[in-house]
Amino acid sequence: MKLTRWITGALVAGGVVVTMRSGCLSRSQAPDERFASRLDDMCEIARKHVDTPEIGVRALGRYLDKHTGDMLGEWGDTIAAIERIPDDAKHDARARLARDRMRKPVLACAADWQAFNHAVERDPKAKALVERFAERLQRTFEIIGSGSSLENLPTDLERALDSTLLNPH
Repeated sequence: MKLTRWITGALVAGGVVVTMRSGCLSRSQAPDERFASRLDDMCEIARKHVDTPEIGVRALGRYLDKHTGDMLGEWGDTIAAIERIPDDAKHDARARLARDRMRKPVLACAADWQAFNHAVERDPKAKALVERFAERLQRTFEIIGSGSSLENLPTDLERALDSTLLNPH
């Protein structure tokens, strides 16, 4: 699996409280700004490790381990903030703003990601790390999603709650 697909999947799935340039955390930023800052952070890791792709893949892994929950929260908070806007024109304008904020660091880093991706593809150890992660993540998604559908979700949740309430062990 190509690193860019893995990264894109991780970002979409994932996807993370922003570290500001001063190193302080700020909740005053909009969630899409915090998410975009995470993309900048990841770009910096990739840029820094074009010559050391295995170390770079491990650094990205540590970053995602630490921040995937934040990224997913920021993604969800962005969607929720947009959907709270009752006026359709303002809603759409806010959605476009979020898109542009999140797209900006991705576009600005495209060449760096491409260089890092090529370095990973040429480094057997780095490539193996990415492939292993991608395989495990795919299995995780398959296992979590197996036997369920949105249609069955209310019933599945009800059964899970009943089972937990009736058998609290």
